[in-house]
Amino acid sequence: MKSLYNWANESKCRHVFGVFLDIPGAFDNVKWSPILERLHEIGASVRSISIIKSYLDNRHAKLQIEHTVKVKQLTRGCPQGSQLGPTLWKVAMTDVGAPPDRNTQHVITYADDIAILTGAARPPTAFNRMMEYLNEMKSWASKYSLEFSAAKTQLMSIKGGLKPTYNITFGTDDGAAVIESSSTVKYLGILLDPRQAYVEHILALAHKSKDLYRRLRGMASANWGMSRRTAKIIYEGVFLPRITYAAEVWWEGVTYAKCRKKLCSMQRDPLRAITSAYNTASTNCLTDVAGELPLDLRIIEQVEKRKMKLGLITPEAFKGKLDELLEQWQVRYVTTDKGEWTKKMIPSVVERYHLPMEMDHYTSQILTGHGDFRGKLYGFKLVNSPTCECALGGSETVAHVLLKCRRTTSQREELKQALEREGQVWPPEDGVFLKTKALYEALRKSAKDSLYNRSDR
Repeated sequence: MKSLYNWANESKCRHVFGVFLDIPGAFDNVKWSPILERLHEIGASVRSISIIKSYLDNRHAKLQIEHTVKVKQLTRGCPQGSQLGPTLWKVAMTDVGAPPDRNTQHVITYADDIAILTGAARPPTAFNRMMEYLNEMKSWASKYSLEFSAAKTQLMSIKGGLKPTYNITFGTDDGAAVIESSSTVKYLGILLDPRQAYVEHILALAHKSKDLYRRLRGMASANWGMSRRTAKIIYEGVFLPRITYAAEVWWEGVTYAKCRKKLCSMQRDPLRAITSAYNTASTNCLTDVAGELPLDLRIIEQVEKRKMKLGLITPEAFKGKLDELLEQWQVRYVTTDKGEWTKKMIPSVVERYHLPMEMDHYTSQILTGHGDFRGKLYGFKLVNSPTCECALGGSETVAHVLLKCRRTTSQREELKQALEREGQVWPPEDGVFLKTKALYEALRKSAKDSLYNRSDR
């Protein structure tokens, strides 16, 4: 992918166009006899060719339907699942002819994906060069009993900014199929665009991933179904790999405000599954409660981690980059006008990020301020009054339940004792319940005892 854009960017041609070829059933249909001939041409030993020929000889496909049996001798196809199969295809790909002028044309092959780049000062010149080279590609395909699908072959302006109102024919033959241009092209799983902004790719990711956690949400509730731990495993093992695939290529797209907003929207359902928080909780507080970097920053972190694994940066450099990302998150967290109560309970995202915390439905309500509180429910017109039913009156908010409500006196006394044992004061300071494991567990117990058995619900 980088090779494609690097060649286009470095080309002296004013316009560069890309044609992305599609070969239906490439691995199943490639013919063996030209592969064996090609092995001889590239210098394979007679013994090696004989072994491969022996491996391919007398292969049959058998189909049985009830009492009817059909057997056909095979003369083509890369044996699926074998170690030799990919090698046979690579041999066929070595026969793809080099373009006549490497200054104006470039070919990239990866498995059965072929991209042809052609440049020129004027678009018509580039189109003519492209169509002439497509003739050679058709000859190569015919030699190996393959066919290109003109309908699925894509054409895009990579450099020069020509709008997609043009087309070319698949070769110069009379009656050759027409290849229509498009504004984006999917190549190796990534949506390419002339601006190299990858906005469309990120928007497509959002559409592709939106249903994953929505389906899983039906499997979970406050006290049954999929656990928060399972949701986190799915997030790490399924959701993030789908999102961060080839992020080394397109990660700069996350710096656009439009993309950052879409990524945050994508992350809401996973965060809710991980925390069991209410839908009304803001994404700003959900990332903090879950201890998960906002998705745009997480993508950058994954890219840097990949660089470290490849030896491109040192572990110290990676740690420095992670510290920068956490600092960005902290600034975004405190300056976003949402999640004010969460900022009191968890003021430092750095501290939360490095702290393992067991989540549950009740603790998430205490940490986010969104839950079974009349003050909050009244704002959504779900109850007739925000007033707490304790003798003190006033709006029933999370602060009221935690610090004042007479119905939670016993839970509050237990919290006070836990704070005293840890050398802390009452009323609790901001972030105090994250200072020790004992204090956090005391908060979890208090949350469940206060919210689980509600006589007024």
